[in-house]
Amino acid sequence: MRYVRILSKYLRILLGKSALHVNQGIGKIYSKEGIKGYYNDLTLKVNWHGETDKRGLPMNVKMDGEKIYFPTTVIQYGLGNYDLYLLTKQDIYFEQFWKSVNWVVNEQDELGGWDVFERIGSKKFYKYSAMTQGEGASLLIRAFQESGDEEFVDRAKKAIDLMLLPVEKGGTARYVNDKLFLEEVVESKPVLILNGWIFAVFGLYDIFKATSDGRYKEALQRTLDTLKDELYKYDTGYWSYYDQCGNLASPFYHKLHIALLEVLYELFNTIEFKTVKEKWESYLSNKFKRTRAFIVKAYQKIKEPGEVVLIK
Repeated sequence: MRYVRILSKYLRILLGKSALHVNQGIGKIYSKEGIKGYYNDLTLKVNWHGETDKRGLPMNVKMDGEKIYFPTTVIQYGLGNYDLYLLTKQDIYFEQFWKSVNWVVNEQDELGGWDVFERIGSKKFYKYSAMTQGEGASLLIRAFQESGDEEFVDRAKKAIDLMLLPVEKGGTARYVNDKLFLEEVVESKPVLILNGWIFAVFGLYDIFKATSDGRYKEALQRTLDTLKDELYKYDTGYWSYYDQCGNLASPFYHKLHIALLEVLYELFNTIEFKTVKEKWESYLSNKFKRTRAFIVKAYQKIKEPGEVVLIK
């Protein structure tokens, strides 16, 4: 039964019917100056194909069939609803945005974090995620934008402060000399998942825009410089890597990498982001390289399927 569930999950991904893997291009309505829409297009997350609770909030399904709230899913649902509200001014999206915000506030712990991995019973990863901390902060900053309530800024600061704590102290940041890495998944050795790192950067950018705090400006510049210098490690010469552990990106994540780098270039005008983005676009348009990447990724999944906890 376990393998049937795993096969079903990957089949939904390939057919474009996975609630976890919808197309995510550049944000539709973000701003460099103020706080508006989100930097990545999460609007398709609103059309949730999976389970929901009575409020309409999305729920994920574990391998054993248990339905749970997964913080990243709820946060992205909220960000997607906020973008749709800005684009359409329809009250339904505003209401769902606030339902997501309320859930995030109620689930934030005393350290400012959201338990991502202990919640789902992962035996491999520490409970916090830089990606979720960053996206959670971005959601809370938009709640402040709409309400003027400073509590949301305070909660966003706590989320980012925890994100910036060293891994050794329970946070999600790795400090190596002058470098600052932000870990989507934290384990004993560095993983350095690219998309999660960039989503964490967006949260850091939002908290700096909301507070003008020099601490966040310094951290933002430090991790951007690190990312710029490390990008070559994610390039295979024909495709992008998902992380720095040798795992190739799936087609979904390769396209996501391209979109995220495009936004980074537009926000920070760092030429390396544009150069790598264009190189990865050329890989995507090359049939031979696409086929090679598909074969290699399929082989990696068969050889090392990894820890599969959520199936929907």
